[in-house]
Amino acid sequence: MIINLALGIVTLSVLLVTVRVLRGPSWGDRIMAFDFLSVNLVVLIALIAVKTKLIVMLDAALVLSLLGFLSTVALTRYLLLGRVMK
Repeated sequence: MIINLALGIVTLSVLLVTVRVLRGPSWGDRIMAFDFLSVNLVVLIALIAVKTKLIVMLDAALVLSLLGFLSTVALTRYLLLGRVMK
């Protein structure tokens, strides 16, 4: 029951954040929304893993969280410096 409620709330949050990523007024807002979207997707995958008892999904959540962090750092560096690496 609680897992289903959490799945519904996180899914709604994913949809709302996706709108913010697509329509954000500035690039900073879009980058922040993208970071929040990646966190929401990690939580969604973890909740699905708990509900279905598939431990393999936790590996996917771990990889997604790492990719979300790295992409947020790269996008922020590109926005601030105009390049990602030296």
